[in-house]
Amino acid sequence: MPRAKTKQISIVLAGSGDQLHEVETQSGVTVRDLVDRLNLSGHLSKYGDPAPFGENEEIFSRVQDGDKLILSPKTPVASRR
Repeated sequence: MPRAKTKQISIVLAGSGDQLHEVETQSGVTVRDLVDRLNLSGHLSKYGDPAPFGENEEIFSRVQDGDKLILSPKTPVASRR
């Protein structure tokens, strides 16, 4: 049985300097799946593109093999009093 096609991507934590996570992804994997696999939280986007991917967005078709992505912290929401 042929092995599923995969892509290697790098995820850098914003503001961490050089903290880099190399991950392998394949069709059907969502942004949330990747972030959960790394036991992290935040918004994932491509370097140079400030618009984050949606949490439930399938990532495989949106990245190229070797792409570098950035994980930014979620912005806290203030409550009204």
